[in-house]
Amino acid sequence: MAIIELNNVHFTYNAGREDETPAVRGVSLTVSEGEFVAIVGHNGSGKSTIAKLMNGLLLPDEGSVTVDGMSTADDDKLFDIRSRVGVVFQNPDNQMVATIIEDDVAFGPENLGLPPEKIRERVDWSLKSVGMYDRREGTPFRLSGGQKQRVAIAGVLALKPKVMVLDESTSMLDPVSREEVMTVVKKLNREEGMAVVAITHFMEEALEADKIVVMDDGKVFAEGGKEIFEREAELEKIGLSAPLACRISHRLREKGIDLPPGIVTESELVAALTGKT
Repeated sequence: MAIIELNNVHFTYNAGREDETPAVRGVSLTVSEGEFVAIVGHNGSGKSTIAKLMNGLLLPDEGSVTVDGMSTADDDKLFDIRSRVGVVFQNPDNQMVATIIEDDVAFGPENLGLPPEKIRERVDWSLKSVGMYDRREGTPFRLSGGQKQRVAIAGVLALKPKVMVLDESTSMLDPVSREEVMTVVKKLNREEGMAVVAITHFMEEALEADKIVVMDDGKVFAEGGKEIFEREAELEKIGLSAPLACRISHRLREKGIDLPPGIVTESELVAALTGKT
């Protein structure tokens, strides 16, 4: 069952002005319960605009966005929509509102008007889910980038959303911290059944998704599974690189090494080269 539906959505920044910038052009896509969707594209392709359209931070100029059947254009439904679709942005410092970690995570549930015992329950569960419970009484401003982003995720989790949207949430992190954050995200998706929309320019992150949406010039260029990355030449034309394992397998085939089609992950490449399945 679809939780989020975008139907022929258009959006232009500064519409009607000389500096107007079309960002999304006729995009239709869905996010279903428990689904992991990756949206990839070069800078300016429209992917971050889609994140803001998904929970009503932006409203479409044309077309419609619905969350659990509620239109983001309905002001009376925006509170419910944003409770169902939580967004984690690129810079975690911009989402910190308190000087103590557990207070920061409690901010959302407090605004929902939940009783203190329910807030305590949600804060503890959220921090345990991201592996930050032992630091709950410390300050978020002394954490590493990956740890801060995990606290930001906990703050969204405490709202118990149906969908978590990560808008380039790992782009400012080093490789170790990126892996740290994505491990948490994959766990929430697989063990908690939370739908995830990961907006990223890291192709390896997109390999974890059930569905991959490739954006170019505000439009959906391609949609499907990880087999999309076999279209290496087409992706290069729009400024994207296929995952490293995919590119290596293509080069090896060009040199005459017999490899099966469909290799896009490092484990698949190693298995093919060693004869292991």
